[in-house]
Amino acid sequence: MTPNYRVCLLVGFVAVIMIVPYVHPDTNANKATETPIKHVVILMMENHSFDNLFGIYPMTSNGSVVANITKPLNLLTAPHLSGLQQVANGSFSTPDPYEGYGQYHTDWNEGKMNGFLNGSGPNSLDYFSANQTGLEWDMAMNYALADNYYSSALTETLPNRLYSIAGFSPVSQDQLYPPPFVAYSETIYGELDRYNVSWSYYFLNPVLGINPLDFIYGINNHLNHIGTWGNFISQVDNGSLPAVSWVSPISGGAFFYSQHPPDNILSGEIWIYYIVNKIMESPLWNSTAIMITYDEGGGYYDQSAPPVVAGQQLGFRVPFILISPYAKEDYISNTVMSHTSILAFIDYNWNLPPLNRLVAYSNIPLDMFDFAERYRNGQIIRPPYNFDNMLNQFLPRDLSDSTSLASGYHSVGYIFPVPFQFNPSTLPYSRTGQSNFNLSNDTSYFVAHDSSFIPWYLNKLFYYPVIAIAAASIIFLSYRIFKRRKLRRNR
Repeated sequence: MTPNYRVCLLVGFVAVIMIVPYVHPDTNANKATETPIKHVVILMMENHSFDNLFGIYPMTSNGSVVANITKPLNLLTAPHLSGLQQVANGSFSTPDPYEGYGQYHTDWNEGKMNGFLNGSGPNSLDYFSANQTGLEWDMAMNYALADNYYSSALTETLPNRLYSIAGFSPVSQDQLYPPPFVAYSETIYGELDRYNVSWSYYFLNPVLGINPLDFIYGINNHLNHIGTWGNFISQVDNGSLPAVSWVSPISGGAFFYSQHPPDNILSGEIWIYYIVNKIMESPLWNSTAIMITYDEGGGYYDQSAPPVVAGQQLGFRVPFILISPYAKEDYISNTVMSHTSILAFIDYNWNLPPLNRLVAYSNIPLDMFDFAERYRNGQIIRPPYNFDNMLNQFLPRDLSDSTSLASGYHSVGYIFPVPFQFNPSTLPYSRTGQSNFNLSNDTSYFVAHDSSFIPWYLNKLFYYPVIAIAAASIIFLSYRIFKRRKLRRNR
């Protein structure tokens, strides 16, 4: 995602948001669900591939905690190229690799995954270790991590974020402003409204921007669903969170939280940890699933060639972490998934039709949950992991304070790994697995045919006849004026 795109504002939305307060607490917490999950919280960070953040997971200074568990086995065995560079201890960022549709397709090189130097450039070969990602690795190790999860399109931020909310994108590259739009009725929000499932999208300050929602035509009629980070924390504390929540580290005046290079990635980790910790301390913990992922790979190297699902060429592999009292401990999912898998889970869990065909064919991360097997203590629901004992130094005063806290650290490798909640040898399930469960048997799609939308007054085809008529009018008026002046001279 380009810096300009990150700060783009739409004045029309600003004006409306300033006069429409957020008034959408949970109204249907008891709505029937397919699983015990009543609340889904989605955090989509920015621009890191799986190998860039988890390529040598779970390596520590003492060797591998769980050897050969990720797929492929290890970044350091990557067959495609040499020149991989571990980010130095003391640094929490790298320069931004070259981004773009063309660069990413060069990186990909028809699935050979060997074009990164020519596409995204030398910084694409940088990768992080526990020295920078220890906090995120701790959360992944004590809950569930997917190592076969991909961005939805082989391109930049905007299209991937639109796929994550509509299962479709009318644009193939980043752009500052719409059109084209996605119609509100063709998004997950339109579907949730249709079936009376509550939802909200939270920004630091919506007055300062609501990207990517400004690419949804009709969103200005639903601004009661858009809140602030403060609204989110208040609703977590009092247990009134909607069924589905998106908390955005971008737009709305938010800078340095999303982990977008060259930002300090620890700032984003602390931001995530604050949200996770708040939910763990709240009455919502026993019914919540927190889904953490990245919009796209950002030009960073990844060795896994993205597959094709339902005719859609997926983008680069990105991390996906599931945190929940029902998430398996230290579990690695090999299930092929993408951003539309989150939409598929929402549809499955609330017994909705698949949003569209791509969502229907997207595998659902059910293998990452344990809804039936009991632990040695006889419980199925895991109590909150008490990260505070080890990681309370990373809790900021509030959600917007993570950037200043992150600046005080030289390394966080010493915090990984924290102890397991349960002894791995006693777990009632395998520590790795996969599932091919999806909704493809249900062909009653909520959106039968995806389409981009351009209002008539923004359509270029509308302006051509307007310009032609205006030009003809000017010519006609000029002729009349000229003719009158000529008649006056002749008199």
